[in-house]
Amino acid sequence: MPSVGRQKHIGVPSLKDFTRNRGTWIRTFLFCFLASFLLGLSQVYAGEGVFLLGNDTLQLGRASSGVASPRSAYWSYMNPASIVDLDRRIDVNWYSVFSKVKLKPRGLIGNRLDGTLVSDELSNIVSTGFIWPLKTGTLGGGLFIPSGAGVEYPHSRNIISRLVGGNCDRRLAYQHFRGVLSYAYEFENGWAVGLGLHVSMNRFRTDHLTLSLRGAHNDNKWDDAYGAGFGVGFYKRWDQLAFGLNYSSRHWTESMRKYNDLLSAPLDTPRVVQAGFAYKVTPKLELTADFKWLHWRRIRTYGSPIFRGGGYGWTNQSGIKLGVEWKALPKWTLMAGYAYSNSPVRADGVFLSGLVPVVVEQHVTAGISHQINPKNAVHFAAVWAPAHKLRESGTGDLMSFMGKGTSIKTGALSFALGYSYSF
Repeated sequence: MPSVGRQKHIGVPSLKDFTRNRGTWIRTFLFCFLASFLLGLSQVYAGEGVFLLGNDTLQLGRASSGVASPRSAYWSYMNPASIVDLDRRIDVNWYSVFSKVKLKPRGLIGNRLDGTLVSDELSNIVSTGFIWPLKTGTLGGGLFIPSGAGVEYPHSRNIISRLVGGNCDRRLAYQHFRGVLSYAYEFENGWAVGLGLHVSMNRFRTDHLTLSLRGAHNDNKWDDAYGAGFGVGFYKRWDQLAFGLNYSSRHWTESMRKYNDLLSAPLDTPRVVQAGFAYKVTPKLELTADFKWLHWRRIRTYGSPIFRGGGYGWTNQSGIKLGVEWKALPKWTLMAGYAYSNSPVRADGVFLSGLVPVVVEQHVTAGISHQINPKNAVHFAAVWAPAHKLRESGTGDLMSFMGKGTSIKTGALSFALGYSYSF
Protein backbone atom coordinates (compact mmCIF):
# COMPACT_ATOMS: atom_id res chain seq x y z
CA MET A 1 0.00 0.00 0.00
CA PRO A 2 1.19 3.56 -0.56
CA SER A 3 2.33 5.40 2.52
CA VAL A 4 0.19 8.14 4.02
CA GLY A 5 2.83 10.79 3.39
CA ARG A 6 3.22 12.69 0.12
CA GLN A 7 4.78 10.67 -2.69
CA LYS A 8 7.58 12.20 -4.78
CA HIS A 9 7.56 10.91 -8.34
CA ILE A 10 11.12 10.38 -9.56
CA GLY A 11 11.62 9.39 -13.15
CA VAL A 12 7.91 9.79 -13.84
CA PRO A 13 6.88 8.59 -17.32
CA SER A 14 5.39 11.00 -19.80
CA LEU A 15 2.10 10.89 -21.64
CA LYS A 16 4.06 9.45 -24.58
CA ASP A 17 5.00 6.44 -22.43
CA PHE A 18 1.35 5.98 -21.55
CA THR A 19 0.40 6.09 -25.24
CA ARG A 20 3.10 3.56 -26.10
CA ASN A 21 1.52 1.02 -23.74
CA ARG A 22 -2.07 1.86 -24.53
CA GLY A 23 -2.74 -1.56 -26.07
CA THR A 24 -2.11 -3.35 -22.78
CA TRP A 25 -4.19 -0.83 -20.84
CA ILE A 26 -7.08 -0.95 -23.31
CA ARG A 27 -7.18 -4.75 -23.29
CA THR A 28 -7.19 -4.79 -19.48
CA PHE A 29 -10.03 -2.30 -19.21
CA LEU A 30 -12.10 -3.92 -21.95
CA PHE A 31 -11.77 -7.29 -20.22
CA CYS A 32 -12.85 -5.85 -16.87
CA PHE A 33 -15.69 -3.91 -18.47
CA LEU A 34 -16.97 -7.06 -20.18
CA ALA A 35 -16.69 -8.97 -16.91
CA SER A 36 -18.57 -6.19 -15.12
CA PHE A 37 -21.25 -6.21 -17.78
CA LEU A 38 -21.78 -9.97 -17.67
CA LEU A 39 -21.56 -10.29 -13.89
CA GLY A 40 -23.86 -7.33 -13.43
CA LEU A 41 -26.81 -9.09 -15.04
CA SER A 42 -28.13 -9.91 -11.59
CA GLN A 43 -29.61 -7.22 -9.40
CA VAL A 44 -27.15 -4.98 -7.59
CA TYR A 45 -27.61 -4.09 -3.94
CA ALA A 46 -27.57 -0.35 -3.28
CA GLY A 47 -26.18 1.16 -0.09
CA GLU A 48 -26.87 4.91 -0.42
CA GLY A 49 -30.01 5.37 -2.47
CA VAL A 50 -29.18 3.62 -5.74
CA PHE A 51 -25.45 4.15 -5.05
CA LEU A 52 -23.35 1.30 -3.70
CA LEU A 53 -21.16 1.97 -0.68
CA GLY A 54 -18.22 1.56 -3.07
CA ASN A 55 -16.32 -0.72 -5.46
CA ASP A 56 -12.75 -0.71 -4.16
CA THR A 57 -11.47 -2.99 -1.39
CA LEU A 58 -9.19 -0.35 0.17
CA GLN A 59 -12.09 2.10 0.20
CA LEU A 60 -14.65 -0.36 1.56
CA GLY A 61 -12.31 -1.45 4.36
CA ARG A 62 -12.72 2.00 5.92
CA ALA A 63 -16.47 2.26 5.24
CA SER A 64 -15.94 4.41 2.14
CA SER A 65 -14.25 7.15 4.18
CA GLY A 66 -10.93 8.64 3.16
CA VAL A 67 -11.74 11.42 0.69
CA ALA A 68 -8.56 12.97 2.17
CA SER A 69 -6.61 9.68 2.25
CA PRO A 70 -6.03 8.22 -1.25
CA ARG A 71 -5.11 4.56 -1.54
CA SER A 72 -5.98 3.32 -5.04
CA ALA A 73 -7.17 4.21 -8.52
CA TYR A 74 -10.75 4.44 -7.23
CA TRP A 75 -9.86 7.86 -5.86
CA SER A 76 -9.87 9.14 -9.46
CA TYR A 77 -13.65 8.96 -8.96
CA MET A 78 -13.86 9.49 -5.20
CA ASN A 79 -11.62 12.62 -5.16
CA PRO A 80 -9.61 13.26 -8.33
CA ALA A 81 -7.40 15.89 -6.66
CA SER A 82 -6.00 13.36 -4.17
CA ILE A 83 -4.39 11.14 -6.82
CA VAL A 84 -1.35 13.47 -6.81
CA ASP A 85 -0.21 11.43 -3.79
CA LEU A 86 -0.31 8.09 -5.63
CA ASP A 87 2.38 6.41 -7.71
CA ARG A 88 1.88 4.59 -10.99
CA ARG A 89 -0.41 1.59 -10.46
CA ILE A 90 -3.34 -0.48 -11.64
CA ASP A 91 -6.07 -1.86 -9.36
CA VAL A 92 -8.62 -4.61 -9.96
CA ASN A 93 -11.46 -5.44 -7.54
CA TRP A 94 -14.08 -8.16 -7.26
CA TYR A 95 -17.06 -7.31 -5.04
CA SER A 96 -19.72 -9.90 -4.09
CA VAL A 97 -22.93 -8.73 -2.40
CA PHE A 98 -25.43 -11.04 -0.68
CA SER A 99 -28.61 -9.05 -0.08
CA LYS A 100 -31.95 -10.00 1.43
CA VAL A 101 -35.17 -8.01 1.17
CA LYS A 102 -38.44 -8.84 2.95
CA LEU A 103 -41.56 -7.06 1.70
CA LYS A 104 -44.83 -7.50 3.59
CA PRO A 105 -47.61 -5.86 1.49
CA ARG A 106 -50.58 -4.43 3.35
CA GLY A 107 -53.35 -1.88 2.85
CA LEU A 108 -56.16 -1.80 0.28
CA ILE A 109 -53.86 -2.62 -2.65
CA GLY A 110 -51.30 -4.86 -0.95
CA ASN A 111 -51.07 -8.54 -1.89
CA ARG A 112 -51.84 -10.44 1.32
CA LEU A 113 -52.32 -13.83 -0.37
CA ASP A 114 -48.63 -14.77 -0.43
CA GLY A 115 -47.50 -13.46 2.95
CA THR A 116 -44.03 -11.94 3.17
CA LEU A 117 -42.30 -11.65 -0.20
CA VAL A 118 -38.56 -12.38 -0.09
CA SER A 119 -35.86 -11.42 -2.58
CA ASP A 120 -32.46 -13.10 -2.04
CA GLU A 121 -29.78 -11.94 -4.48
CA LEU A 122 -26.09 -12.51 -5.12
CA SER A 123 -24.39 -9.83 -7.20
CA ASN A 124 -20.80 -9.89 -8.45
CA ILE A 125 -19.16 -6.62 -9.47
CA VAL A 126 -15.78 -6.13 -11.15
CA SER A 127 -14.03 -2.75 -11.34
CA THR A 128 -10.61 -1.57 -12.42
CA GLY A 129 -8.61 1.64 -12.54
CA PHE A 130 -5.17 3.14 -13.09
CA ILE A 131 -2.95 5.96 -11.85
CA TRP A 132 -0.32 7.43 -14.19
CA PRO A 133 1.80 10.37 -12.91
CA LEU A 134 2.92 12.71 -15.71
CA LYS A 135 5.76 15.23 -15.83
CA THR A 136 3.08 17.80 -15.02
CA GLY A 137 0.15 16.51 -13.00
CA THR A 138 -1.32 13.05 -12.57
CA LEU A 139 -3.71 11.09 -14.77
CA GLY A 140 -6.14 8.54 -13.39
CA GLY A 141 -9.34 6.75 -14.25
CA GLY A 142 -11.13 3.47 -14.53
CA LEU A 143 -14.29 1.51 -15.11
CA PHE A 144 -16.59 1.39 -12.07
CA ILE A 145 -20.15 0.43 -11.11
CA PRO A 146 -21.06 3.14 -8.57
CA SER A 147 -24.80 2.49 -8.53
CA GLY A 148 -27.49 -0.08 -9.14
CA ALA A 149 -30.59 -1.53 -7.51
CA GLY A 150 -33.20 -4.22 -7.89
CA VAL A 151 -35.24 -7.11 -6.54
CA GLU A 152 -37.10 -10.16 -7.79
CA TYR A 153 -40.00 -11.32 -5.63
CA PRO A 154 -41.85 -14.58 -6.37
CA HIS A 155 -45.25 -12.82 -6.49
CA SER A 156 -46.72 -9.42 -7.18
CA ARG A 157 -46.72 -6.90 -4.36
CA ASN A 158 -50.22 -5.64 -5.26
CA ILE A 159 -53.45 -7.64 -5.28
CA ILE A 160 -54.65 -6.41 -8.68
CA SER A 161 -51.59 -7.69 -10.54
CA ARG A 162 -51.64 -10.87 -8.46
CA LEU A 163 -55.22 -11.75 -9.51
CA VAL A 164 -55.70 -10.32 -12.99
CA GLY A 165 -52.38 -8.78 -14.08
CA GLY A 166 -50.27 -11.82 -14.86
CA ASN A 167 -48.30 -11.66 -11.60
CA CYS A 168 -46.34 -8.56 -12.64
CA ASP A 169 -45.14 -5.73 -10.35
CA ARG A 170 -42.51 -7.92 -8.69
CA ARG A 171 -39.18 -7.34 -10.53
CA LEU A 172 -36.81 -4.43 -11.16
CA ALA A 173 -33.14 -4.18 -12.13
CA TYR A 174 -31.08 -1.02 -12.66
CA GLN A 175 -27.38 -1.08 -13.60
CA HIS A 176 -25.01 1.85 -14.04
CA PHE A 177 -21.58 1.32 -15.64
CA ARG A 178 -19.35 4.41 -15.42
CA GLY A 179 -16.07 5.28 -17.11
CA VAL A 180 -13.92 7.92 -15.43
CA LEU A 181 -10.92 9.90 -16.70
CA SER A 182 -9.36 12.35 -14.24
CA TYR A 183 -6.48 14.80 -14.12
CA ALA A 184 -4.96 16.33 -10.98
CA TYR A 185 -2.47 19.15 -10.52
CA GLU A 186 -0.63 20.17 -7.35
CA PHE A 187 0.27 23.83 -6.83
CA GLU A 188 3.43 25.08 -5.14
CA ASN A 189 1.50 25.83 -1.93
CA GLY A 190 0.60 22.14 -1.56
CA TRP A 191 -3.04 22.42 -2.59
CA ALA A 192 -4.17 20.11 -5.36
CA VAL A 193 -7.18 20.35 -7.65
CA GLY A 194 -8.61 17.59 -9.82
CA LEU A 195 -11.18 17.30 -12.59
CA GLY A 196 -12.89 14.09 -13.68
CA LEU A 197 -15.00 13.43 -16.78
CA HIS A 198 -17.65 10.73 -16.38
CA VAL A 199 -19.55 8.77 -19.03
CA SER A 200 -21.95 5.91 -18.41
CA MET A 201 -24.10 3.17 -19.85
CA ASN A 202 -27.32 2.51 -17.95
CA ARG A 203 -29.57 -0.52 -18.16
CA PHE A 204 -33.08 -0.86 -16.77
CA ARG A 205 -35.87 -3.41 -16.78
CA THR A 206 -39.01 -3.95 -14.70
CA ASP A 207 -42.65 -5.00 -14.65
CA HIS A 208 -43.39 -2.18 -12.17
CA LEU A 209 -46.97 -1.03 -11.65
CA THR A 210 -47.86 2.15 -13.57
CA LEU A 211 -50.43 4.81 -12.68
CA SER A 212 -52.90 2.98 -14.93
CA LEU A 213 -52.63 0.09 -12.42
CA ARG A 214 -51.05 -2.15 -15.05
CA GLY A 215 -47.53 -3.44 -15.39
CA ALA A 216 -45.04 -1.51 -17.55
CA HIS A 217 -45.69 -2.36 -21.20
CA ASN A 218 -42.05 -3.34 -21.86
CA ASP A 219 -42.63 -6.16 -19.34
CA ASN A 220 -39.20 -6.59 -17.74
CA LYS A 221 -37.20 -6.35 -20.98
CA TRP A 222 -33.95 -4.38 -20.99
CA ASP A 223 -33.70 -0.78 -22.13
CA ASP A 224 -30.42 1.15 -22.38
CA ALA A 225 -29.39 4.79 -22.08
CA TYR A 226 -26.14 6.74 -22.00
CA GLY A 227 -25.10 9.53 -19.67
CA ALA A 228 -22.38 12.00 -18.72
CA GLY A 229 -21.27 14.16 -15.81
CA PHE A 230 -18.15 15.45 -14.09
CA GLY A 231 -16.36 15.61 -10.75
CA VAL A 232 -14.21 18.29 -9.12
CA GLY A 233 -11.93 17.66 -6.15
CA PHE A 234 -9.64 19.56 -3.77
CA TYR A 235 -6.93 18.13 -1.54
CA LYS A 236 -4.11 19.17 0.77
CA ARG A 237 -1.89 17.28 3.20
CA TRP A 238 0.07 18.79 6.06
CA ASP A 239 2.41 16.90 8.42
CA GLN A 240 -0.28 14.90 10.21
CA LEU A 241 -3.55 16.29 8.87
CA ALA A 242 -5.10 16.12 5.41
CA PHE A 243 -8.27 17.62 3.94
CA GLY A 244 -10.28 16.48 0.95
CA LEU A 245 -13.42 17.70 -0.81
CA ASN A 246 -15.16 16.19 -3.82
CA TYR A 247 -18.15 17.41 -5.79
CA SER A 248 -19.77 15.04 -8.28
CA SER A 249 -22.23 16.74 -10.59
CA ARG A 250 -25.65 15.50 -11.49
CA HIS A 251 -25.13 12.67 -13.96
CA TRP A 252 -27.39 13.42 -16.92
CA THR A 253 -28.74 10.45 -18.86
CA GLU A 254 -30.97 9.76 -21.81
CA SER A 255 -34.57 8.71 -21.26
CA MET A 256 -35.52 5.04 -21.12
CA ARG A 257 -37.86 5.30 -24.10
CA LYS A 258 -39.23 1.77 -23.78
CA TYR A 259 -40.52 2.65 -20.31
CA ASN A 260 -42.20 5.97 -21.10
CA ASP A 261 -45.43 4.68 -19.56
CA LEU A 262 -43.62 4.30 -16.22
CA LEU A 263 -40.76 6.80 -16.11
CA SER A 264 -41.67 10.45 -16.56
CA ALA A 265 -38.00 11.54 -16.59
CA PRO A 266 -34.52 10.09 -17.19
CA LEU A 267 -32.77 8.01 -14.52
CA ASP A 268 -30.26 10.73 -13.65
CA THR A 269 -28.21 10.36 -10.49
CA PRO A 270 -27.91 13.33 -8.12
CA ARG A 271 -25.05 15.63 -7.32
CA VAL A 272 -22.97 14.41 -4.39
CA VAL A 273 -20.67 16.24 -1.98
CA GLN A 274 -18.16 14.38 0.19
CA ALA A 275 -15.71 16.20 2.47
CA GLY A 276 -13.44 14.95 5.19
CA PHE A 277 -10.22 14.87 7.15
CA ALA A 278 -7.51 12.30 7.67
CA TYR A 279 -5.35 12.48 10.80
CA LYS A 280 -2.12 10.57 11.20
CA VAL A 281 -2.00 9.77 14.93
CA THR A 282 1.30 7.92 14.57
CA PRO A 283 3.35 6.91 11.51
CA LYS A 284 1.42 3.61 11.56
CA LEU A 285 -2.09 4.74 12.58
CA GLU A 286 -4.48 6.98 10.65
CA LEU A 287 -8.06 8.06 11.36
CA THR A 288 -10.49 9.29 8.70
CA ALA A 289 -13.81 11.10 9.05
CA ASP A 290 -16.04 12.14 6.13
CA PHE A 291 -19.40 13.78 5.60
CA LYS A 292 -21.47 12.90 2.52
CA TRP A 293 -24.58 14.55 1.06
CA LEU A 294 -26.75 13.28 -1.81
CA HIS A 295 -29.30 15.58 -3.43
CA TRP A 296 -32.15 13.21 -4.40
CA ARG A 297 -34.95 15.79 -4.22
CA ARG A 298 -33.78 17.56 -7.39
CA ILE A 299 -33.94 14.35 -9.46
CA ARG A 300 -37.48 14.05 -10.77
CA THR A 301 -37.58 10.26 -10.98
CA TYR A 302 -36.52 9.88 -7.36
CA GLY A 303 -37.41 13.08 -5.53
CA SER A 304 -40.76 14.22 -6.91
CA PRO A 305 -44.15 12.97 -5.61
CA ILE A 306 -45.69 10.27 -7.78
CA PHE A 307 -48.82 12.24 -8.76
CA ARG A 308 -46.94 15.51 -9.33
CA GLY A 309 -43.88 14.27 -11.17
CA GLY A 310 -43.95 10.50 -11.36
CA GLY A 311 -41.23 9.99 -8.74
CA TYR A 312 -40.71 8.06 -5.51
CA GLY A 313 -40.81 11.08 -3.21
CA TRP A 314 -37.35 10.43 -1.78
CA THR A 315 -35.65 12.87 0.57
CA ASN A 316 -32.00 13.93 0.53
CA GLN A 317 -29.37 11.86 2.33
CA SER A 318 -26.74 13.05 4.80
CA GLY A 319 -24.26 10.74 6.42
CA ILE A 320 -20.97 10.26 8.21
CA LYS A 321 -18.16 7.81 7.49
CA LEU A 322 -15.50 6.93 10.05
CA GLY A 323 -12.42 4.83 9.37
CA VAL A 324 -9.19 3.62 10.95
CA GLU A 325 -6.10 2.15 9.31
CA TRP A 326 -3.26 0.53 11.23
CA LYS A 327 -0.03 -0.75 9.73
CA ALA A 328 0.34 -3.61 12.16
CA LEU A 329 3.43 -5.10 10.46
CA PRO A 330 5.67 -3.87 7.64
CA LYS A 331 3.65 -5.80 5.05
CA TRP A 332 0.27 -6.04 6.78
CA THR A 333 -2.32 -3.28 7.18
CA LEU A 334 -5.64 -3.59 9.05
CA MET A 335 -8.71 -1.43 8.39
CA ALA A 336 -12.11 -0.87 9.98
CA GLY A 337 -14.96 1.57 9.52
CA TYR A 338 -18.52 2.62 10.24
CA ALA A 339 -20.94 4.56 8.04
CA TYR A 340 -24.39 5.95 8.71
CA SER A 341 -26.80 7.85 6.46
CA ASN A 342 -30.56 8.26 6.58
CA SER A 343 -32.63 6.26 4.15
CA PRO A 344 -33.97 8.34 1.23
CA VAL A 345 -37.26 6.44 1.50
CA ARG A 346 -39.74 8.27 3.74
CA ALA A 347 -42.40 6.66 5.91
CA ASP A 348 -45.11 7.79 3.48
CA GLY A 349 -43.34 6.23 0.48
CA VAL A 350 -42.62 2.69 1.63
CA PHE A 351 -45.19 0.89 -0.54
CA LEU A 352 -44.14 2.82 -3.64
CA SER A 353 -40.47 1.96 -3.05
CA GLY A 354 -41.18 -1.76 -2.72
CA LEU A 355 -39.18 -2.56 -5.87
CA VAL A 356 -36.38 -0.14 -4.95
CA PRO A 357 -36.08 -1.03 -1.23
CA VAL A 358 -33.05 1.11 -0.36
CA VAL A 359 -33.77 1.45 3.37
CA VAL A 360 -30.40 0.36 4.82
CA GLU A 361 -28.87 3.07 7.02
CA GLN A 362 -25.73 1.56 8.60
CA HIS A 363 -22.59 -0.21 7.37
CA VAL A 364 -19.87 -1.83 9.47
CA THR A 365 -16.67 -2.80 7.65
CA ALA A 366 -13.29 -4.44 8.20
CA GLY A 367 -10.37 -5.13 5.91
CA ILE A 368 -6.81 -6.33 5.58
CA SER A 369 -4.09 -5.60 3.04
CA HIS A 370 -0.89 -7.55 2.36
CA GLN A 371 2.06 -6.10 0.42
CA ILE A 372 3.52 -9.25 -1.16
CA ASN A 373 6.50 -7.40 -2.64
CA PRO A 374 7.20 -3.84 -3.85
CA LYS A 375 5.03 -4.37 -6.94
CA ASN A 376 2.19 -6.66 -5.84
CA ALA A 377 -0.41 -6.36 -3.10
CA VAL A 378 -3.67 -8.12 -2.28
CA HIS A 379 -6.57 -6.83 -0.18
CA PHE A 380 -9.73 -8.18 1.43
CA ALA A 381 -12.73 -6.39 2.97
CA ALA A 382 -16.03 -7.44 4.53
CA VAL A 383 -19.10 -5.21 4.76
CA TRP A 384 -22.13 -5.82 6.97
CA ALA A 385 -25.27 -3.77 6.47
CA PRO A 386 -27.57 -4.54 9.44
CA ALA A 387 -31.17 -5.12 8.41
CA HIS A 388 -33.32 -2.02 8.69
CA LYS A 389 -37.12 -1.90 8.57
CA LEU A 390 -39.56 0.80 7.47
CA ARG A 391 -43.36 0.72 7.62
CA GLU A 392 -45.76 2.64 5.36
CA SER A 393 -47.55 5.37 7.33
CA GLY A 394 -50.35 5.89 4.81
CA THR A 395 -50.18 9.66 5.37
CA GLY A 396 -48.85 10.57 1.91
CA ASP A 397 -50.58 10.46 -1.47
CA LEU A 398 -53.20 7.98 -2.68
CA MET A 399 -50.63 5.23 -3.27
CA SER A 400 -49.39 5.68 0.30
CA PHE A 401 -52.95 5.46 1.65
CA MET A 402 -53.75 2.31 -0.36
CA GLY A 403 -50.55 0.60 0.84
CA LYS A 404 -50.76 1.61 4.51
CA GLY A 405 -49.04 -0.85 6.81
CA THR A 406 -46.69 -2.28 4.16
CA SER A 407 -43.21 -2.94 5.56
CA ILE A 408 -39.78 -3.34 3.98
CA LYS A 409 -36.79 -4.92 5.72
CA THR A 410 -33.43 -4.90 3.94
CA GLY A 411 -29.95 -6.06 4.93
CA ALA A 412 -26.80 -7.36 3.25
CA LEU A 413 -23.41 -8.97 3.72
CA SER A 414 -20.68 -8.42 1.16
CA PHE A 415 -17.03 -9.24 0.49
CA ALA A 416 -14.41 -7.57 -1.68
CA LEU A 417 -11.13 -8.91 -3.00
CA GLY A 418 -8.60 -6.57 -4.58
CA TYR A 419 -5.26 -6.73 -6.33
CA SER A 420 -2.83 -3.85 -6.93
CA TYR A 421 0.17 -3.73 -9.23
CA SER A 422 2.66 -0.88 -8.85
CA PHE A 423 5.04 0.00 -11.65
